[in-house]
Amino acid sequence: MNVLWLALLLCSATPVSDEPSSVANVPTATPPVSTPTPSSVVPPAPKRFLRVAVYDFAVDGVEPRIGRFVTDAMVDELRKLDGVSVVSMDEVRAMLAHEGNKQVAGCTEGPSCLSEIGDALGVDEIVVGSLAVVGGVSVASIRRLDQAEAKAIASITERLKPRNGEEFVATVGAAAAKLYKDKPLRVGAVRGVPAELSRRLNPPPLPIWAPVSTGAAALIVAAGAAGLGLASLNEQQAHAALVAESKVTPVPGSVVVERAESAQQLALFSNVLWGTAAAVAVGTAVMVLFTDFEPAATE
Repeated sequence: MNVLWLALLLCSATPVSDEPSSVANVPTATPPVSTPTPSSVVPPAPKRFLRVAVYDFAVDGVEPRIGRFVTDAMVDELRKLDGVSVVSMDEVRAMLAHEGNKQVAGCTEGPSCLSEIGDALGVDEIVVGSLAVVGGVSVASIRRLDQAEAKAIASITERLKPRNGEEFVATVGAAAAKLYKDKPLRVGAVRGVPAELSRRLNPPPLPIWAPVSTGAAALIVAAGAAGLGLASLNEQQAHAALVAESKVTPVPGSVVVERAESAQQLALFSNVLWGTAAAVAVGTAVMVLFTDFEPAATE
């Protein structure tokens, strides 16, 4: 009986599988690691430049060449500023003329005209200025205009001591700094107009020896021209004498021809020298206008 009971117990027992448990073998889930793709990387935004057009400075009692010089100097000065893109009116006219918009290219300084220029170029700001001499005082007035809002952002007015236009050039650097306080200089840029450029506006006077030397050269060339002219005249007279003599006594034809050719060549050289002397004399006269005939005072 005990044996039978033991056999029944063994048959009813749950068999143990030799395979490992499926629960035990389930691997632990690992969260996926996201790697950036080239499309997910956001490129840096391009640098935004302030676009500025510089209009020709108006002049009143000031030579037009000074106005052009100061305008160009202001364009160069603003181009030294970081984050600023500048276009001059010469470049504006070239672009507008190329596009056939001659009406805008030739308009005068007025609110509607400036607005047309700004719209045509797509600029953000316009710089306008005027140079004048009032009551013996030089006055420079410059404005920075917002194109979208049609209003002045900044403006300056300087009263200066007249110095043949050099006073306007000297204030360009400071004027640009005041108008664009929010814009620093580019790396390596130096504010102000270089002295060598300023001297182009009013070149220093020539020394006295310059026109004296060219005048002396003109006299020497003229003297040579006169000498050749006299020689040509002598050859002509000799030729005429041979022609007259040939009517009485036989004269070799080669001698007569030689005298005639000599007279023509001397006359040609004389005329060339006279033309050279005249050109040198005109140059001397022009140099006299720029010569300092007042010697420097000595202590």
